[in-house]
Amino acid sequence: MSPPCNAITVVVVDDDTSFRSGLAANLEDDGHVVGQYDDPKAVPPDLLQRAQVVVTDYHMAETDGLTFADNVHAVWPQAAIVLATAYWTVEIEAAVAARSFVALCRKPIDYDDLHELMHRMVTGA
Repeated sequence: MSPPCNAITVVVVDDDTSFRSGLAANLEDDGHVVGQYDDPKAVPPDLLQRAQVVVTDYHMAETDGLTFADNVHAVWPQAAIVLATAYWTVEIEAAVAARSFVALCRKPIDYDDLHELMHRMVTGA
């Protein structure tokens, strides 16, 4: 388990229920405020505007994570976005590299690495 830290407001968007709920539970156990959704369209806009970090899947039924990341960034450019994917390709890596507001994580995600990444993204450290 990660060390205690300042609470971060996190939105987790993934159509894989077990990944989404497991990640949300880990984040909540560490004291973060978490909203979880299976569909990007279901995330309330006011929650996106309060979120410090958005963790989303690349491959979802209704949209892809990069499109969602772009939409989030347009509404709330301060949010840090973590794109999680089991479909790691050079094209995805290049697309993420072109977006300074997105970090890429390979599934299965190491929770401690994600936790550290989120804090770096939020604090700029």
